[in-house]
Amino acid sequence: MPYRLVCLDAGFTLLSPRRTLAAALAGVLEERGHPVDRGDLRRAWDVADRWFWDEYHRPDNRTWGDDALIERTWREYHSLMLRELGFADREHELLDAILASQYAADAWELYPDVEPALGELRRMPGLTIGVISDWGSNLDGILSELGLGRYLDFVLASGAVGLAKPDPALFGLALERAGAAPSEGLMVGDSLRADVEGARSAGMHGVLLARPREDGEDGEEAEEGDGGTDGRPGAELPPGTTVIASLAELPAVVAGTKGPRPDHRRGAPDLA
Repeated sequence: MPYRLVCLDAGFTLLSPRRTLAAALAGVLEERGHPVDRGDLRRAWDVADRWFWDEYHRPDNRTWGDDALIERTWREYHSLMLRELGFADREHELLDAILASQYAADAWELYPDVEPALGELRRMPGLTIGVISDWGSNLDGILSELGLGRYLDFVLASGAVGLAKPDPALFGLALERAGAAPSEGLMVGDSLRADVEGARSAGMHGVLLARPREDGEDGEEAEEGDGGTDGRPGAELPPGTTVIASLAELPAVVAGTKGPRPDHRRGAPDLA
């Protein structure tokens, strides 16, 4: 077997949000008697989304390695939407409720291919399975509540360990946990920058998970964790980038019976 360690991203790889962040915010407002027009919500989200990705790509951004900074980022994100919607005077009253809904385990669900794929990987002898994600310390609890604890050997949430993707030191921690050489490690995730390029910087192999978009899907938004092509809709994938469309392909890749196909398609938008 060519790999001794397989690591997976969390958001949009294992976990799918039950509602987008904009929809969750609208839900909190509606529960309090303040229904929001869909067009106004979209415009407010556009403002917050642009700010989010500008922050994400800021070279000196260390947000994802600190729980307090992660929470501050999401508070600012939702504050921007609230101010755009005309709730500036009530944003502090509303933020706790919005964040509570975002951080709850029931805000997330597993993609249908997750448990079958992890079950196959778990039956492979000598294989260590971990999660590496830019997420707060609550990630371990969310994964456990969703029943993934029995498949995983470790969870490295950036906010808990003080390192964030694409820092090679974060991937190095995973290699240490597994006692594996870099060439024996594989990282799978939906972010080219954070997952694939981050893994390569540590000497590991990286595979991009590009799930097909459902019909009628009109874009995605920033969520906790990573997304597609890092906020650059239509980004061109570098030549040689390997892509899988489903985690169902992963066990054969890990076992060495099937290689991930090279794919030079334009990357999917990183908006939900």
